[in-house]
Amino acid sequence: MSFINFTKTELSAALARGVRQCVVVGSRPTLSGALEDSAKGTVEVFTVEEEPLATALEKSAFDKQKASLFIWLGGAGYRTADAVIAGFAFIASLPKGSGVVFDYVVERTSFGSLTHMALDALASRISMAGGIKYLIQPQAVAAMLGGLGFQRIVDLAQEELPPRGGRLVSALV
Repeated sequence: MSFINFTKTELSAALARGVRQCVVVGSRPTLSGALEDSAKGTVEVFTVEEEPLATALEKSAFDKQKASLFIWLGGAGYRTADAVIAGFAFIASLPKGSGVVFDYVVERTSFGSLTHMALDALASRISMAGGIKYLIQPQAVAAMLGGLGFQRIVDLAQEELPPRGGRLVSALV
């Protein structure tokens, strides 16, 4: 499943539960456009590039009293662990029905030795370019989200998307 298809599916589910605000974390103009097209004017889309997430949204017309969907694809690796956790905690503090769709790269110990070598080479290239900072285990992600108050967590391996070992997650408050 592609990022866009997964995100559109989650947006449709969010609209069905009454969500009318969607926040795209990071600069993803193609994604923002696709979301606006698929929501047909029924959802207000915000784009946030600054840290911390809550502070950035205070500068906009974002309403903390409304359930919201956050799309955080490809950006978590560029932020500090504290900023990512604070962002998830902020989302978890929003009204019931709020949620987040995000991706992450799984720590290589979850894979076989041939995959280890490929992921090591990829991680080295990305790290040199200033990319992904953290590789984590799915169990740690689930524990962190559950501890913050997310009730429904769906964590899917990105079978069709390079690099193998990535995950797509949907979590609801």
